[in-house]
Amino acid sequence: MFRVAHTIHHDHDLGLVLLAALLCIFGSWVVARLYRHVLEQPRRQALIWCYLTAMTAGVTIWCTHFIAILAYQLDAPATFHFSLTFLSLIIAIVGSILGVVIAGLLKSRRATVLGGTIFGLAISAMHYTGMVAYRVQGAIHWDMGYLTASVIIAVVLATLALGAAGRGGKGSVLWMTALLAMAIILLHFTGMAAFQVTPLAAQPLYANPVEYRLIALIIAGTAAVIALAALFSYVVENRTRNESVEELRKARDAAESASRAKSEFMSVLSHELRTPLTIVIGYASFLSELKRHNLAKLGPDEKPVSEHFSKMGDQAELYGQRIKFAGGQLLTIINDILDYTNMELNDLALDKTAFDTRALLEEVVEEHHGAAHDKTATLHIDTPPLTVTADRRRSLQLLGHIVGNALKFSKARDIYLRARLHAGGFVFEVEDNGVGIAAQDLDRIFEAFTQIEDADDRAEGGTGLGLAICKKLALAHGGDITVKSTLGQGTTFTVFIPGATQLAEPATLAQAS
Repeated sequence: MFRVAHTIHHDHDLGLVLLAALLCIFGSWVVARLYRHVLEQPRRQALIWCYLTAMTAGVTIWCTHFIAILAYQLDAPATFHFSLTFLSLIIAIVGSILGVVIAGLLKSRRATVLGGTIFGLAISAMHYTGMVAYRVQGAIHWDMGYLTASVIIAVVLATLALGAAGRGGKGSVLWMTALLAMAIILLHFTGMAAFQVTPLAAQPLYANPVEYRLIALIIAGTAAVIALAALFSYVVENRTRNESVEELRKARDAAESASRAKSEFMSVLSHELRTPLTIVIGYASFLSELKRHNLAKLGPDEKPVSEHFSKMGDQAELYGQRIKFAGGQLLTIINDILDYTNMELNDLALDKTAFDTRALLEEVVEEHHGAAHDKTATLHIDTPPLTVTADRRRSLQLLGHIVGNALKFSKARDIYLRARLHAGGFVFEVEDNGVGIAAQDLDRIFEAFTQIEDADDRAEGGTGLGLAICKKLALAHGGDITVKSTLGQGTTFTVFIPGATQLAEPATLAQAS
């Protein structure tokens, strides 16, 4: 070790030594990051990254070695044999590829030892080929002890570096960086301690050390650019992969959410269909047995009279009304499902006509009068006389869903229905003073098969398709539906529909009144 330290201090330009060391550490860090990335990839992608890692390692190690050779200052002229110098670069690259591919693809302890051995031997072969290419005018003597020690150091530390990366963990990259940098630096300077030169008389071909510094800076810059390019490739690929993973995670979460929503929908739907069907079947069976049941109440000699037939008629009317109501519920559910299915298939044809908004809102109020009475809620109409162009039936359906939801879930005492002019068209508004909707649920309410009500409100039923249908109807008109809500104060749904609008003429109003 004393001779190694003496060689560094006495025989080298310390500025170039420092430059070589900095390049070595930076290159080792880039190689460690790339190699750790190799170990995390499936085999097909890993092979590509193995080549990039090995190329970066071979180039940066060779450049470190060459700069350190340029730092070796003797009192004798020196030149470089071009072919052997280039051969040393090829040896560094090919040996690095073999070592990294074996260790990185096979990913076993034996593969790591074999790959590390090849990697260390390649570095050693590169170093000593470069030393043979270093033609100095002097008598050269090799110390085989230091030479052997340098090769052993390179093999052992290179193997430990690959093994450190294979263990994983937060410190694996730093450990590989340190071990690989030590392997390169100790190999070189231990090898230089084995290289002993007795200079001959100076010749006219003596090289200028200032030129060596310039060459060293150029080589260091080139190696740094190559290492940065490799690091940039890693950063870009890693970021792209993380974005892809994030997109896949979001897609997975969305698919799972949709699956849960559909499962909940099927559960709700089975209940929604079973209840009215049970009513229909039950009261239909009552009707089929009504005559026999009433005749069975008569005595042996008693004959049916008009009073009996009147009573049977009242019972039949009651049962029929209940069957009609249950059948209407079934029809509504089935229509919602069919409507949404057709809209999903883009099979939504609009029949746009001009109509009066007040008459439409009055029809909505009339349709929900019974439900409003049951909920002790009051429906208010607030609109100027306004004629608009849109699909009237679909507009009635859209408002019906919004008002129906307000009556079911808002617990409001007052619900206001409005229509007014808006830039480029008109808007419908449905405002209630009920319990409101939480901010985090405002986007979810327009998703199909989704209900946000708690267990108590679930008793109201519903398929979770109403607002999803409203959204599609608004979009089909070229407009949109939005919602604003404050918990404890109420909710306002706003439906914008583009199209021709006009206020009713005063003369028309007078005739209407």
